Amino acid sequence: MQTENATKCGGRRLKGILAEETTDRPLITVVTAVFNAFGTIEATIESVLGQTYGSVEYIIIDGGSTDGTLDIIRKYEHAVDYWISEPDKGIYDAMNKGIRTSRGTWLNFLNAGDVFSNHSVLESIAKIYFCSDARFIYSDVLLSTGGRTVNNPPRVICDHKRLIINHQSSIYRKDLHFDHGMYLVAPGITISDYLFFSLVGQNDYLKADYAIAIYDTAGVSQLRKAVEQKIIVDYLINGMPRYKFFAYFHLYHYYRNAKAALARLWRGRRS
Repeated sequence: MQTENATKCGGRRLKGILAEETTDRPLITVVTAVFNAFGTIEATIESVLGQTYGSVEYIIIDGGSTDGTLDIIRKYEHAVDYWISEPDKGIYDAMNKGIRTSRGTWLNFLNAGDVFSNHSVLESIAKIYFCSDARFIYSDVLLSTGGRTVNNPPRVICDHKRLIINHQSSIYRKDLHFDHGMYLVAPGITISDYLFFSLVGQNDYLKADYAIAIYDTAGVSQLRKAVEQKIIVDYLINGMPRYKFFAYFHLYHYYRNAKAALARLWRGRRS
């Protein structure tokens, strides 16, 4: 008897149909990590399936959704290469599952609510940048909220030298994980992507001239832990001088304490 949390899976691969690649068209695996995103997952699926590039493998890793997300995924069963639904340990665990399941030379992570900037962006990236020596191609990222985009969406300027990189607007070679390992999955760790970006060599990066993706910021929160963890990574890996490490850490904790004190004062005045 199948339980509520039992693993479910499907897709073209289980029917023996594999995404194809050729010498001049390397396979790009697009991975969508999702959990209870009934209202936004369909736009993401349609954006991936609508790409003009002919060598795309699409994998969906669902964390055991119960809100109807699986109904949307099954609607596209005929076109999705592989999907699986089972409980996981969070987004980095889901991303690692996608990497292990992928067959592509190149990887992209486009999560529920995110879409590509246009229908031919993967084809353009492959044509212009895959012939270079770069192993990590990225771009600026456009922003939307709740899947709503406008004619001129806000743009975040990304820069690998400052480690301002967006996963959705990145396409990188899977073999980077052979060199640097998978994404770290551990309780309380919220910056496994930042850690991975820090390990990638500066010469491996190449910035594209146009935005690859539109990133859905709905529900995204900046956790205090993430700031602390980034400071530690910058000190241990990215060469931050010791004096800066201590200065940033003290300033950050001073800011946190001052903000908490002001909040308590405000609540006291209103009570």
